[in-house]
Amino acid sequence: LQAQFVTFATEHVSMLHDALHNCSESEQRAVAAAVIGYAPPTQDIVDDLQYALDDPELDVRANAIRSLKAIAVYASKQPTKGGLQIQPTWFIELLHSVELSDRMESVKALLVLTDQNGQSTIALIRERALPDLAEMARWPTLRYALPPFLLLARVAGVPDAAAQQAWEKGDRESVIRKALGADEANSARRRRK
Repeated sequence: LQAQFVTFATEHVSMLHDALHNCSESEQRAVAAAVIGYAPPTQDIVDDLQYALDDPELDVRANAIRSLKAIAVYASKQPTKGGLQIQPTWFIELLHSVELSDRMESVKALLVLTDQNGQSTIALIRERALPDLAEMARWPTLRYALPPFLLLARVAGVPDAAAQQAWEKGDRESVIRKALGADEANSARRRRK
């Protein structure tokens, strides 16, 4: 079935683009956001999916995030193929959402974007969403708290292996405090300038 999506998406990119931008039915926009991710990745497709991250419907945003995450994985494994630019801004803004899906899917996408030295993304997270991420890392439901905890550890400069060890020991708070403390130190430095 996925192979058929590749063929369909490749042959109907313009129709999927039109559906994402102009269709009044949210179900069709959601399908377009999922299927367009199967087309060969181009910057135009990335831009269409980033546009869909601002859709009023949760399912459209969720499918757009998943498609962008898959493209980000592809781009990290094939860095010589096209130089795709996936902007972290909308993912970071969705960390403020009241919808669990927006927040969790965005964290997963940001983990991909920060997997290999995403320092500019980390700086943007620190600037715009650190309290939200800290709140998520403290959630009592562990399967929801782990991804934001791992992302917060990257923001704090904690290596992934050390973050995993802290998680396994049940020591979330030291990593969270380190991230929040690093933010306070950066804020103090900015005020002195």
